[in-house]
Amino acid sequence: MTMKSKYWFYFLLLPTLLAGCYPQGPEYTDELDLVLTNYDVNYDFKSSKTYAIPDSVIKITGDVFTDPDGNGKPTFLAATYSVPLLAAINQNMANAGWTRVSQSASPDVVILPSNMTTTNIYYYYDWYYWDWWYTGWYPYWGWYYPYYPYYVTGYRTGSIFLQMINRKVAVNTDNVPVVWSCIINGLAEGSSTDIITRAQNSVNSAFAQSPYLKH
Repeated sequence: MTMKSKYWFYFLLLPTLLAGCYPQGPEYTDELDLVLTNYDVNYDFKSSKTYAIPDSVIKITGDVFTDPDGNGKPTFLAATYSVPLLAAINQNMANAGWTRVSQSASPDVVILPSNMTTTNIYYYYDWYYWDWWYTGWYPYWGWYYPYYPYYVTGYRTGSIFLQMINRKVAVNTDNVPVVWSCIINGLAEGSSTDIITRAQNSVNSAFAQSPYLKH
């Protein structure tokens, strides 16, 4: 199973994992936050001392990067959220004994942060509710709409991706060697202060469960 396929597998498991952790339902939005990390067991993190990281967090808006403005740059996460998020990453890296340098200073690794927000809309209930009024439907039939029905409720989830790539290895293919990665997933609901605090706490958790990063 490749690293990429692992992450899709994790996302497929998110509802099951959350339901297992809170069988009677969570009481607070931060209880839905999930932090997953993975790393290359063959990489020697102790030998790497320096890292570079952009000053912005890109927003993933599709499977393929499009450049409608023609400026060669993607869309970025608002500074309201990206500044404290990057501050949390840099603080954890400093606490782990890493030194931040510019991307032109030949860093040992580069951390690439990105964000994606998904709107989830639900309008579903068991068709059997109507069996009292209109009988005759065959068992196990569900709802089917030949058009888009009206939606009445929904929520947004936000994901933060952190990828640490090895800059000391020459790569002759299009694949970049990722030595550490992190996925943070949670509800993108609530006040800005609440979302920022939860994101920072999740970053702290990601580093806490990655002791191999510490020198």
